[in-house]
Amino acid sequence: MLSERIRALIREFNPWWEGKEVAVPVYKRHLFSGVQKYMNTKQIISIVGLRRVGKTVLMKQIIKELVDGGERKENVFYFLFDDIVVQNPDVLEDILDFYLKTIAKHGKKHIFLDEIQKVPFWQDILKRFFDTTEDVKFVVSGSSSLRVKKSKESLAGRIFDFYLPILTFREFLELNDVNIEKAALDFDTLQERYEANIHKKTLLEDMLLKYLFRGAFPELAKEEDEGIIKSYVRSSVVEKIILEDIPAVFEVKRKDVMSAILEFCSRETSNLLDITNLAKTLATNYQTARSYIFYLKNSFVIDIVYNYSKSIAKQLRKNKKIHIAHPSITMATMGYSMNMLDTDEITGRYMETVVFQHAKALSERISFWRSPQKEEVDIVLEGKALLPIEVKYRNDASSGSIITFMKKHRLKNGIVVTKDVFDRKRIDGREVLFIPAWLFLLCV
Repeated sequence: MLSERIRALIREFNPWWEGKEVAVPVYKRHLFSGVQKYMNTKQIISIVGLRRVGKTVLMKQIIKELVDGGERKENVFYFLFDDIVVQNPDVLEDILDFYLKTIAKHGKKHIFLDEIQKVPFWQDILKRFFDTTEDVKFVVSGSSSLRVKKSKESLAGRIFDFYLPILTFREFLELNDVNIEKAALDFDTLQERYEANIHKKTLLEDMLLKYLFRGAFPELAKEEDEGIIKSYVRSSVVEKIILEDIPAVFEVKRKDVMSAILEFCSRETSNLLDITNLAKTLATNYQTARSYIFYLKNSFVIDIVYNYSKSIAKQLRKNKKIHIAHPSITMATMGYSMNMLDTDEITGRYMETVVFQHAKALSERISFWRSPQKEEVDIVLEGKALLPIEVKYRNDASSGSIITFMKKHRLKNGIVVTKDVFDRKRIDGREVLFIPAWLFLLCV
């Protein structure tokens, strides 16, 4: 039997049942259309990603489309599992039973379950309802990937995963009323896009620096106050992840160590990661440091990148590289200000992280390369053919180690992401594209 409080929450979360408008932002993240295409399938849709990137908004935008499109209002149901009182498998089961037996009695039901990863064994409960209930469509969201990924074990063939990333540069521009058509990663198309926007080049370069400081989260896209930006990222993202999200899914005995590891990752973004040395520095054991890094990765706040090798065993043995989800987290965590982006050296490291985060959308497998001689390629896209990408955010961009990598692996093409250079060069019989960072980021 559901408590009066939970029944009240059900009504509060679904105001459209009473004829009220579904109030959501007009702007839709690019993933919206991708998710929308799968709404007519039977499979469960899961939407995962970092805190505050817009998962709840995306769900409610889909709800608005359904309600405004003529769906029976009572057949669209939303529930948020943020309150500890409802983070219980029995409560989830009772909520679904109550809704299906009491509220929605006819027609197809659309059930949206937000922050579902906070409910233990949610996947087993949804599997039962999925298998035994006709005309029901589940959409779930989560800020931690592990339980959603584990759900595939019991929901095999029943679930589609969608990752909602931080705002892309193109989305950030759109939120600031600058609309630029998406580019393709070939020289002729890039040249067309470059020429078409050359009169906006100064604006785009300025917006790129603003994107580094505040561009991860939709609610900050137009915010100019540095204090508000840093406070928002610290309180609404970093502290919530450390104090609430991760402890709700994993056992965390040392939140201070977790916080210190996140600070280290923020400061050292785009650099090599040595977990043994990190553990010694923090006066903790290797396994604790390794586990906490794993938790942060599965909360989407950091990425761990492997050194490219055809041998998986070699990849696991070699040093890895760390990337924070977005430089704005570094800025907030370390208390940095916008004027720190005046130096190419500082901006270059953050630009590598931003290029990496965008490049993830271009390939399912991504790595970096570092030779025993310490030659390095920042990003290697692993598709049908390898595509090496170097980030040289300075005025005198050179091909660096990319030619060595291309010769070693007999590659014809490589990319150097620059501050201002746009060119195509033949070097030792190989083609290298030099692409300004603002233009490269428009390819996503």
